Amino acid sequence: MTGLIKKDFYLSVSMFRSYVLVAAVFALLTLAGIYEISFFVTYMSVMCIMIPVNLFAYDEQARWDKYAAALPSGRAGVVKARYLFTVLVCLGSLAFALLLQLIVALFTGAQGQERTDLLLSGLFPAAYGCFMNAILLPLLFKFGSQKGRIYLILALGVGVGVIFGGLTGLKEMGISLSELTLPLFVLPVVGLLALIPSYLLSRRIFFHKDL
Repeated sequence: MTGLIKKDFYLSVSMFRSYVLVAAVFALLTLAGIYEISFFVTYMSVMCIMIPVNLFAYDEQARWDKYAAALPSGRAGVVKARYLFTVLVCLGSLAFALLLQLIVALFTGAQGQERTDLLLSGLFPAAYGCFMNAILLPLLFKFGSQKGRIYLILALGVGVGVIFGGLTGLKEMGISLSELTLPLFVLPVVGLLALIPSYLLSRRIFFHKDL
């Protein structure tokens, strides 16, 4: 099991570097006042989704599934490792987003409620990443990365609209994120819980899939 997670991590190293570099650029543009913080939050959410999806594409190119199914951990291990890695990606993006939000708050001189709002907005990437992966992972196990990208495009389109539009709408209505502290803290937890039935469905799909 640990070996399967390490495999996903090694495959993702180059992606991590690219995503972190782009995230740093967006953070600098946010500090310069060119982009709203909601744009950066949306990017982090996309990153949570793209990394697991790209892993499916790499596995298909290498015909990894057939080999992995023959390992001692079997098909159940393949599914479990992918979900555990996805959880780690979401938690990592949460920590990274909160760190960069804190840096933005310090550099922009944000104080009080404004700083709280910045930090709370960092909860969105992990929450949305968990929700979307809970939907997409069973579809990817069922249809593969090529057909699954159709659902990915749909998910990204909806996600960008919901997050960017939601944060913008709250700002226009004069509602601060600090007023929604409890719901925002609950969102990542609910997202993680959504991965449980998703995992059970993916395991069932992969067990009956013809490799």
